[in-house]
Amino acid sequence: MGEWDVRLLTASYSKAENDNIIIELYGKTRDGRSITMRKSGFRPYFHVAAPPEEVAPHVQGKDDFLAIDPVDLFLINRGRVERCSKVVIKFPWVVPQYRKELKRQGFEVYAADIPFHHRFIYDNDIPACFTARGEEVKGDYTTDLVINLRSFTEIQPFTPKLKVLSFDIENSIKDETIYTICYVIKDEGGMRNGDPLFGSEKEIIERFTHVIQEEDPDIITGYNIDGYDIPFMMKRAEKYDLKNLQWGRDLSAPRQVMGRFWRLTGRLVADAWWAVKVEVRPKQETLNAVSKLLLGEEKLDVDMKMKVGEDYDPRAIDKEWANNRDKVLAYCLRDAELALKILGKVGRIRKGMDLAAVSRMPVDDVLNSGSSQLIDSILIRSADRNVPQVAVPLTGDFGDDEEAIEGGYVHEISPGVYHWVCVLDFKSMYPNLIIARNICFTTRDDSGEVVSPIGVHFLGKEQRPGILPTILADLMRRRDETKRLMKQAKDPEEAHYYDGLQGAIKILMNSFYGVFASSFYRFTDRSIGGSITAFARETTKGIIKSLEDEGTNVIYSDTDSVFVQSPYPELPGSITFGKDLAVRFSKEGGSLEFEKIMEPLFSHGKKKRYVGRMVWPKEELIIRGYEVRRTDAFDLQSESLMTMFEFIMDGKIDEAVKAARSYVQDMLSGNVPIEKLVISNGCRDFRKYANPDAQATVQTAKKLMTMGYEFVPGMKVSWIVTNSRKKPQEVQPYISGQEFPYTPDYRYYAERMAQTLSRATEVFGWGDRDLMNGNQQANLFDSSFTEEKKPGIKWEQVKKTDKKLSLDDFM
Repeated sequence: MGEWDVRLLTASYSKAENDNIIIELYGKTRDGRSITMRKSGFRPYFHVAAPPEEVAPHVQGKDDFLAIDPVDLFLINRGRVERCSKVVIKFPWVVPQYRKELKRQGFEVYAADIPFHHRFIYDNDIPACFTARGEEVKGDYTTDLVINLRSFTEIQPFTPKLKVLSFDIENSIKDETIYTICYVIKDEGGMRNGDPLFGSEKEIIERFTHVIQEEDPDIITGYNIDGYDIPFMMKRAEKYDLKNLQWGRDLSAPRQVMGRFWRLTGRLVADAWWAVKVEVRPKQETLNAVSKLLLGEEKLDVDMKMKVGEDYDPRAIDKEWANNRDKVLAYCLRDAELALKILGKVGRIRKGMDLAAVSRMPVDDVLNSGSSQLIDSILIRSADRNVPQVAVPLTGDFGDDEEAIEGGYVHEISPGVYHWVCVLDFKSMYPNLIIARNICFTTRDDSGEVVSPIGVHFLGKEQRPGILPTILADLMRRRDETKRLMKQAKDPEEAHYYDGLQGAIKILMNSFYGVFASSFYRFTDRSIGGSITAFARETTKGIIKSLEDEGTNVIYSDTDSVFVQSPYPELPGSITFGKDLAVRFSKEGGSLEFEKIMEPLFSHGKKKRYVGRMVWPKEELIIRGYEVRRTDAFDLQSESLMTMFEFIMDGKIDEAVKAARSYVQDMLSGNVPIEKLVISNGCRDFRKYANPDAQATVQTAKKLMTMGYEFVPGMKVSWIVTNSRKKPQEVQPYISGQEFPYTPDYRYYAERMAQTLSRATEVFGWGDRDLMNGNQQANLFDSSFTEEKKPGIKWEQVKKTDKKLSLDDFM
């Protein structure tokens, strides 16, 4: 018997001889070998809220039935323990049939929608990293090791070097024939190019399958492979009756989930385009644009104008392949290389491994699932091990006919410029409240001594410790310990590792409230979500009242932050003031942290919209809610607003208004660069829109397709508005590097810019109509304007700065 330290990557199962089900865990060992761990003898089961004698007549005698046993479960919808049934069957794929039939008979069914490999992981409490023990065996797998798993011991999380294969295909526009597949490999030895695959189309597909089997990568990537390359290759394979592309580590074919993403048994499919979309959310999503943004590289580095150059026509690929094959091969290889670099740059795999370590899940499930599955991994394990055991409801078993949960408290901000603003933030507000008040689906009880502001009763922790508070307290303890280890790290790499882990714990902690406030989660209880936010509102409003009773000016508050004006117009006094407030108002259920000082802070009087210069504990500009943070704003819209904020932060109000007028007037006259007018947004499947042709995104996508460009639903497209007066408005695609032969609708852009800039200038008397006209009726300082000022607006001269601001300061 041998043993290996393993990081769990994926999990699945298969049917073996004699109706056995084999659980297959795939991972990477500490010494860099791929491993398949097999385990037999585990069977699917679920629970029914009725004793065996009532359930047995409905399940016994069926071909797939194995056993029924009594089990005492705490039913959260009834608030008590009852005798229930555990039904064991042969195959996981027949569970939905049993579930449907029993529900039709009027039974309450529990834990009957948990994926089988997850059920195995939960029941055995398998972590993300462990020492596996077992015997090496032979098997039809591509991994370096295959073992029969006998036992395991949990170990500290570690991050092995994963082998990545990135590929790209080039195909004919005329008849779709695949011309070539190019790929690059990254492993412990660095990055290396594979030999380009070309020849007959059937040979190309078969040879690529052989490459995957021989290289045995842990990760397969490329740019938009989920949306284009993989489904396209599957389609072309059917032409040659290649129905089973054996890309999985068990020699299985790719399979599509949710009609969009692709999964491979034993491997991670990590589309670099999707990673960028999730982690970066760039304005333009083309490979060239993203490469320039993240890497400072572009496809033109291979001295080609194809796909990005001034004279490129994608329909000319057939001619290029016939006349200059080496050029196409170099281009294709470059695409694969850039996708690989981008995937590494955005850090999605590393983030996924951190979340997997915290949630005790395979990396594949973390990358391809929502937060509810991460919470499931923690919560279901605790529910199963609780005394008494808690029945696990089905996802979506709770109705969605209740009113939405009221959110956190918002203290409105008046428009104006404020000085020496201390910002205090509640540390993990919702998790702390859950812990302090013992809020849980297992503690909700009409006899409970803890009563929420909306009248819901919970048992105190002395009466019955809740599962949810216990989990969160443990996560909070682990985060504090991880942050301590991060500070004690011996080198930057170790510090980065612990920083990733503590960040993952924070994400998981904050996800708990989100799923409990949702309408779909299996443990959803609106009274719990409503109680949490009600306690939060009560806490925040109580602090604000105390401060205002003392004569302190509370400028703004939003959910878990309070903005307070310091009585000291200088840094040392404001720091002391902020620290004193944090100590005074911290209590059980709410640790108030003194987060920063802003000098000055500006808002036009709308919640979640402000800009301020942070002067403590570090210097930077913070902006929230304005168009500089929106990817669907055109560049000049963002840049002009940034310029406005630069002037306002420097106290140059007249210059700010003058700049706004100038930007709008230049736009009206067409005196602006065309590329600054590009608008980008994602386009869904055309069928998802009630009136698709009225959508600018759909218009653009259809025109791009007519021009021969690839389009996959979900991609961002870029356009310029040429006639907003038509219904629907007329737009034309914008392609980076190509001449735009149309005339933009400059008035449309001027009006949109005026609306954006006036959100700041209206505080100083200039509305959007004034900016469009270039003048205003009332003088900024005449009596009529002064009388309309809202009370509390501060007009003092703003502290100036010599720092040259950039757009990054506002993001």
